[in-house]
Amino acid sequence: MSELWDVYTIDRKLTGKTCIRGEQDKLADGEFRLWVMAWIKNPKTGKYLISQRAADKKTDPLKWETVAGHSIVGDTGVSAAIREVFEEVGIAFKPEDAKKLATKIAIAYDGQRHYWIRDSFYFETTEEPDLQKATTREVIQTKWVTFEEFKEMYERGECCLNMGDLYGFVLNPVPGDRYRDTIGRVVKGKIDRPLGSFHPRHPSLYYPVNYGYVTDVLGGDGAEQDVYLLGESSPVAEFTGKVISVYHRYDDNETKWVVLPCDENGTIRSDIAIPTEDEIYAQIAFQEQFFSGVLVM
Repeated sequence: MSELWDVYTIDRKLTGKTCIRGEQDKLADGEFRLWVMAWIKNPKTGKYLISQRAADKKTDPLKWETVAGHSIVGDTGVSAAIREVFEEVGIAFKPEDAKKLATKIAIAYDGQRHYWIRDSFYFETTEEPDLQKATTREVIQTKWVTFEEFKEMYERGECCLNMGDLYGFVLNPVPGDRYRDTIGRVVKGKIDRPLGSFHPRHPSLYYPVNYGYVTDVLGGDGAEQDVYLLGESSPVAEFTGKVISVYHRYDDNETKWVVLPCDENGTIRSDIAIPTEDEIYAQIAFQEQFFSGVLVM
C-alpha cells in the first residue's frame, strides 16, 4: 500500500489533500509536504547516533545519516519524528523527550521548485539502538560518533547532504537567555528593501514583507541589526515596532529580529493580528530557506 502524506499550506495549515509518496512533484504552487529529522545524542558520551541506509534505497544507498523521514497522514512533526526513530533504529521516545532544533521551509532552495517543510528535533538517550525492534529495514547498521568523527565522514562524502545541518546545531547553539531582553523591546528603524522590491544583487529574490534595520543596534555582522517588519500590507520607509521573536541562524553570524508596528509605548496596532510561530516561518521563508535556524519567541 502506498504511503500517504498530508498536504499543507506554507504556514502549515492542512489543505485536506493528500499526496502519494513518490508523487510529490505533482504538488501545486503553495502546497507543501512535511518531513522530519531526529538528532539523537548520548549525554554521557557526547556522541551522536547515525545509521547507514540500506543498499536498495533509491537515493543515497549505503550513505550515513541521522534518522529522517516523511510525516504520514495524521502526523505532527513530533509524532513523525518519534515514529521514524522507532521504525528505523528501534528506540522509543515520548513527545516530552523532543526538543525542536529548527524548522526549514524550502520553496526554491537550490534554484529548483521544492515546496517542503522540515522539522528537526533533538533527543537524548543512553539506550542502544535495536534493529530487531525496528519495523522497517531501511537501516543496515548504526554507530555512535563524536562530532569530529561525523565531520570527517561528512567531508569524505560518506553522509547524506542534509547531515550538514549538524554543523550549525553544534557550533552555534541558541545562546541561553540572550534574547530575553530583546523580545518585547520597542525599536525604531528604516526599511531599505520594501515589500514588493527585489534584492539589488540577486534579482530573483523578491521581498514579500518589509525588510530593514534598527538604526541604533549593531548585528552580528557589524552592520545595523536586520529586521523583518510584519503586519504591513504596503511598502513603508521607516517604522516603530515591537520585537516579537528572534530568528537565530545556526549557520551564520547574523540573527533576524521579527517586528510588528507599534506605538511609542509598545502597543501593537489593533488592526494587526499577532502571527503564530508557523505564520512567521512562512513569511520569512523567502530568505530563510537558504539558512538553517530556529525562531526564539
